[in-house]
Amino acid sequence: MSIGETYDPLGSHLLDPYPLYDRARDEEPVFWSPAVGAWVVTRYEDLLKVLRDPETYSSVNPFTRALPIGEEAVAELGKGYPHHPDLIQSDGETHARLRAPIAEVLKADRVAALEPYIRERAEELVEGFAGDGAVEFMERYAVPLPCSTIGRLCGYDDERAKVAYSSLLAFTTLQSTHLTPEEEVEAARSGVRLQRLLGELVRERHANPGTDAISTVVRLSSDGGKPLEYADEAAIVANLVQLMIAGHITTVPLLGMAMVLLLTHREQWERLCADPALIPGAAEEILRYGTPASGLYRDTTRAATLGGVGLPEGARVVLRFNAANRDPARFERAAAFDVERKPGRHLAFGWGVHYCVGAGLARRQLEITLETLTARLPGLRLTAPVTFRPVHDLRHPEAVHLAW
Repeated sequence: MSIGETYDPLGSHLLDPYPLYDRARDEEPVFWSPAVGAWVVTRYEDLLKVLRDPETYSSVNPFTRALPIGEEAVAELGKGYPHHPDLIQSDGETHARLRAPIAEVLKADRVAALEPYIRERAEELVEGFAGDGAVEFMERYAVPLPCSTIGRLCGYDDERAKVAYSSLLAFTTLQSTHLTPEEEVEAARSGVRLQRLLGELVRERHANPGTDAISTVVRLSSDGGKPLEYADEAAIVANLVQLMIAGHITTVPLLGMAMVLLLTHREQWERLCADPALIPGAAEEILRYGTPASGLYRDTTRAATLGGVGLPEGARVVLRFNAANRDPARFERAAAFDVERKPGRHLAFGWGVHYCVGAGLARRQLEITLETLTARLPGLRLTAPVTFRPVHDLRHPEAVHLAW
């Protein structure tokens, strides 16, 4: 059987896809996968070629369509706002226009202003379980820190933060994992629930603007002197959904993966505890080796050749960032996890015009987490095998059980 015929991202390759990616890079670096309905791209240079050529490889449909949803779920989605492009699902001038307000609220000065809060919240979360001797890290830390951080950035309270995350978590399973019809409907309802929450916030900020991120996005996306039209509200909500997804759905698994990698490579954890100056470099190595956002899709706008494969117009490709980030043609000792590695240009945040606007905020949350935990709980150890959520295109630990 070909590599593509054996590829089972939600099954046999969920826990450890890397041996298959190693083989693919050597034998068939761009292979067709019936499981994902796309050509799977595994080499660093091939991913770079795609990311550098957004005119040939369109980002209008960047998310999986591997698991179509039923009519009832589609009907539920129809109760929300109509579809609008956003900074992730767009190309060219539309992308640049939609990216600008989100990039504005995630600039370095905004991240720096958030840092004292992130540090305080990290300390508070660790203090909440430090005396227990054990913790399930995802529930008690990896989820609440990004939720609180985005809540502070956007100017909403903890209750809204919980609703936003729970809605996101359910919504992002649509077409990403196997669901029953009832689960599909609930996931669709969760997406609409998130839209309504954001719509409420958009209307509030348009009427009474503040200095928070949502106020800024509303101001930069509309004419504040005029009533907010429904179409404008829908477009702003679509863009804010992607801010929510980026701020939660990738940062949460990143924090979990950090602990999994460091504590399964115990000597690396001990190096960080002994020398905190290694933490910024360690964060980059965690991003390279444990890339949480493992795939985004592109569609060819014209015939192209990629990795020796001729692709017609309309071909669908998925960029396997986690495969590229372990490509030995790019990284020396690519299969080794080494916190003292000299940082290289990994693709955990993408490249080019679609480079992740939230990269700086994600990095700081990871670095602060490592600083806090190495100082407070140097005796951390894993106490149970780690499993991963069975979802396409995201490496997300389900539970990380720790003790000290």
